[in-house]
Amino acid sequence: MNKDQAVHAFWASFGLRAYEETHVEDGAQLPYITHEGAVDNFGNEIAQTASLWYRSTSWDEITAKRDEIAERITRGGVYVHYDGGAALIRRGNPFAQRMADPTDDMVRRMTINYTVEFLD
Repeated sequence: MNKDQAVHAFWASFGLRAYEETHVEDGAQLPYITHEGAVDNFGNEIAQTASLWYRSTSWDEITAKRDEIAERITRGGVYVHYDGGAALIRRGNPFAQRMADPTDDMVRRMTINYTVEFLD
């Protein structure tokens, strides 16, 4: 598994379909997660975002998923291993924020800010 695959596997581990944000398949059904696809060399911390996408009248489900993700990315971060190294994923600041969708008031989006440091 390479760096990209390891980060993608992390986001796909939350029970929702996960997509790199520039490659959401046509007709993808909510809920799902999108994430950035940036990598770098050892010692460089990269600020990235992921988004939770739900269709609902309430924020309850998406908030519960945010809390699940926050639990996994503990205060010290979480290591995701790949061939030849590991990625340290840490919470960003602010960790999460609600976003509006101007085209559909039923879409609930929550942006998750995180950092990744590749240790290889």
